[in-house]
This record gives sequence, C-alpha cells and structure tokens, in this order.
Amino acid sequence: MNPITSAREIAAAGMLLASYPLEVLTRLQFPRGWRRSRDTVILAHGLDGDRTNLLAFALALRLAGFDTLGFFEYPARQALEVSAAQMAEMGAQADGGAGVHLIGHSLGGPIARMAAARSANGGVRSLVTIGSPYAAECHSPSEVAIFGAEDPIVPPPRGDRFPHGMFKRMIVLRNTGHLGVLYHERTVCVTLAELAAHRAASRSAQG
Repeated sequence: MNPITSAREIAAAGMLLASYPLEVLTRLQFPRGWRRSRDTVILAHGLDGDRTNLLAFALALRLAGFDTLGFFEYPARQALEVSAAQMAEMGAQADGGAGVHLIGHSLGGPIARMAAARSANGGVRSLVTIGSPYAAECHSPSEVAIFGAEDPIVPPPRGDRFPHGMFKRMIVLRNTGHLGVLYHERTVCVTLAELAAHRAASRSAQG
C-alpha cells in the first residue's frame, strides 16, 4: 500500500475501534430542517463486526432525512444463504409498501445482494455494497458497488472480471483500502445520492 492508503486504513481502524462503545448513537433521532423520508434503510456489517461499524452511515442517513433504519446482524459462522433469507424477511417485514433500501459492507454486501434477489418484485428499491466480495458470474444490475483501489481483501473487478451487467454502477476510490472505503466521504455521498434518487422516484410515482 502507498502511504496515503496506509494512513486511511489506520484512521479507519481507529474509527472502527472507537465506535464499539457508541451503539446508543445509532438510535438517536436528530432534528432536521428538511423533509424526512418514510423509506426504510437496512444496513449489514462485515464479518465479525456489528452495527456500530456503520455508525457514520447511520448518522449521515438520519441527517439526510432517513429516520427508519434497521441493522441486520448475523453470526460469523452462519451460512450466507441463511443470512440472506433472514435479511430478506427483515426487509419484507419492514416494507411499508414503497420498498426498502439495502446497504452492505464487506460480507454484508453479498448478504444484501442475495437478499435483494430473494425479495419480491419492488421489495428492494436500491442496493449499495461497499468493499464487498463478488463472483465473476455475478449479475446484479440494480447494485451500486463501491471498492477501494488498494483493497487487499476484496480487490475491485478489472478487465474481463467486470462483464456487462455485473453491476448497475461501479465506483473505485483511489488510495483507499478495505476499511477506508467504508469511511470515505465519497462512499457516503454516492450512497446518499442513490437513496435520494430512489426516494424521489418513489414519491413522484405515488403523487
């Protein structure tokens, strides 16, 4: 890794460790001066993590008007298919009729991807994965996938490993590793933009 990537990974690791005792903050309601969304957003952490790893996202989402957040947590040794089925069920129960938004980091990404595939048509409004494993045969045309260019755990697809239709959109962040991608400013901005675009579309369709 180059020095910039190393510095970002160290900073991200520090944020990750500092977030563990702050779980209560993921449940705070923040006052906002702009309109709120009734859409439900479900976040899935990476392997051996928990909901506090997504603290920055939870705060950003609440500040952007997404009040209804859910955190999908799963045992590290549980089969992906089981976790995906549980997340799909969680989404179905939380769906108020407009569909839910799924966000997954690292192993939480494939779980969210599989959950979206299991969900009823229209049940998942948007899907964002962050530094998440993938397969060459992956076909997830509604997914926005964000990677760190220098991620040694999940390198971004390159060349013939990124066939047409693999993702709806792929963003690769320079000088960024596996932990740094989760806390990168552009990751948060791209995610919020994707959710906001689908929130606007759902509301215009209803109106």
